[in-house]
Amino acid sequence: MRHSPTACCLVLLACLAPLAPASATILRITVTNVRNDDGSIVALVYDSADRWLSERWRSRKLVAIAGHRVDDMVTLEFDLPPGQYAFSVFQDLDANSRLARSFLGRPREPAGLSNNLRPRLGPARYRDAVFTLGDQPLEQRIRIE
Repeated sequence: MRHSPTACCLVLLACLAPLAPASATILRITVTNVRNDDGSIVALVYDSADRWLSERWRSRKLVAIAGHRVDDMVTLEFDLPPGQYAFSVFQDLDANSRLARSFLGRPREPAGLSNNLRPRLGPARYRDAVFTLGDQPLEQRIRIE
């Protein structure tokens, strides 16, 4: 029995439909207190506590500050499926794509965390930085220091 090319294409599309990515939602991160055009802004998005602040991020963006800074702000956007996330951002002054830290672990480059989390003692906890991204665009304004 011979099938038409249109019917074959429809069957193939129906089989592939479950593999299509879930609908994406925009997460807009507006980084404030960017004092100069040096380096880049790096944003790392995490989707689980066991990956938090490691090199096993879910999504990463790097934006050159020069040409993208408006006043003291740089904005980045991610397209992510709805879910729970946390992120870190920093101004990469030494162009190595890693946050420079002191021997005590404190950032030596301007940095910030989702929810504007500012841990006092010890490392930031995922549960304090996590937020829910639904089906509507979400913006977080993060002050780097």
